[in-house]
Amino acid sequence: MSALGDIMAGLRTVMELTGKVETLTGKLDRLAMDLNEVDRRLVRVETIIEVTRSDGATLRIARDPENKA
Repeated sequence: MSALGDIMAGLRTVMELTGKVETLTGKLDRLAMDLNEVDRRLVRVETIIEVTRSDGATLRIARDPENKA
């Protein structure tokens, strides 16, 4: 019966891990939505700065030299 007990313990562990993965997936989805909202707001702030500049220059945000995009 110890083999059956080990199988049941393994299945219980898999069920617990599945629940944790589902919880993390939900949290990651909410985090992605929050990040999208922050990005959208940043674009609005950049636009406001560009529009209100008196010299007509465009705003240049420093880019990471490792990231060529």
